[in-house]
Amino acid sequence: MYLNVHFKLQFAEKIKFIAFALMYQHESYVFLDEAVASALYPNLKNKNLRNIGLERLGEIIDTMVIDNYGSLNILLKRENDFSLMRIEDGFSTIFFNLKGQLREEVASLVEHQGLYFKEID
Repeated sequence: MYLNVHFKLQFAEKIKFIAFALMYQHESYVFLDEAVASALYPNLKNKNLRNIGLERLGEIIDTMVIDNYGSLNILLKRENDFSLMRIEDGFSTIFFNLKGQLREEVASLVEHQGLYFKEID
């Protein structure tokens, strides 16, 4: 409970920094899980949120992290390969299919924000 009260806002800010940096550097597609879109953002259902503006997208990320609600997916395209950054409720942000230079870039951003990777097989 202490972490939720005192550190969630800071965590959300760090996650937004990482997400926005990756979106700026790479072709990306941003979308909400269907359950979240249906419940909170019906007008954003099945839409690429990449160009809705960082302020609005930041508010949505805050809702995912701070309010423990659902998830936002950022699909990163590199050549013919895709990676996924999934911002889930609470303190969970998961990366899938990170390889090579992109993995190094994400690791650097995570470290820069004072966070850490935990690899799960």
